[in-house]
Amino acid sequence: MSNDMSHQSVEATDADFQQTVIDQSRQVPVLVDFWAPWCEPCKVIGPVLEKLEQEKAGSFKLVKVNMDDNPMLAQALMIQSIPAVKLFVNGEIKDEFMGAYPEPEIRKFLDKNLPVSSDQNEMSALELYFQGATAEAVQIFQRTLAEDAENAEALIGLGHYMADQGQLEEARQMDARVTDAALEGLVDKTIAVKARSALQSKLFFHDMLGEDASTEVEGGASDQEGLEARFRLACQQALQGIPEEALEGFFSIVKENREFRKDAGRKGMVAVFDMLPNDSPLTHSYRNKLSSILFS
Repeated sequence: MSNDMSHQSVEATDADFQQTVIDQSRQVPVLVDFWAPWCEPCKVIGPVLEKLEQEKAGSFKLVKVNMDDNPMLAQALMIQSIPAVKLFVNGEIKDEFMGAYPEPEIRKFLDKNLPVSSDQNEMSALELYFQGATAEAVQIFQRTLAEDAENAEALIGLGHYMADQGQLEEARQMDARVTDAALEGLVDKTIAVKARSALQSKLFFHDMLGEDASTEVEGGASDQEGLEARFRLACQQALQGIPEEALEGFFSIVKENREFRKDAGRKGMVAVFDMLPNDSPLTHSYRNKLSSILFS
């Protein structure tokens, strides 16, 4: 995720804050990020807020206000330090926090304050998890498994949660318990099958990061170290939800040395594809690039 503070975001000013934030908040909750270009913590929290806006598509609108350019707002809202984040609902501030909260705490802040839409009520627990309603989804997974210990959707969902928490062995156990029969028994297995592939990709990247490099690369140790560093960075980017950078890193390895870690560059690209939506433009673009190398 880029640290460009204006990336795909709406800006509000002293002049249009009423229309952009107050009036708009009567239709949908508006989360306002008060920041400044010189503020280093702002550069940390900004991309997280953008990511969550995309995950919770439609649940709230993110608006950014540059405090250097809009001093009247800073005075009117009594903002004394940044980053400051305020959630407006029905024309009023519903809740707020200051400082670079870590992502899990921001998720809790949003889960506490955002209404659950009718669309969310109709979502599967897996969809809720991937939309960012982590606590609610995990509770559903646990309740489901208490009643049906072989429920594929719940096993996959808890597997994702454990992998995201760094409980890798437990995540592998969840994945191992999923049976083909349980998947076939689901009313709509499409989401579960895709989610399982994504879980296995997460575990693949963790395995690669934990594995010592042993493949010799023609050209010497410096070439090996360069490829290894690039590969590990791409694995980390994939796990951090930065797929384009990860794909570009893996693709550069495929172009340079197919034998590195037994074709790990190509395997890394395929694993990222499995973590992306089926209709992702990135998948289409990088599959074509990969094909151009493999079949040229």
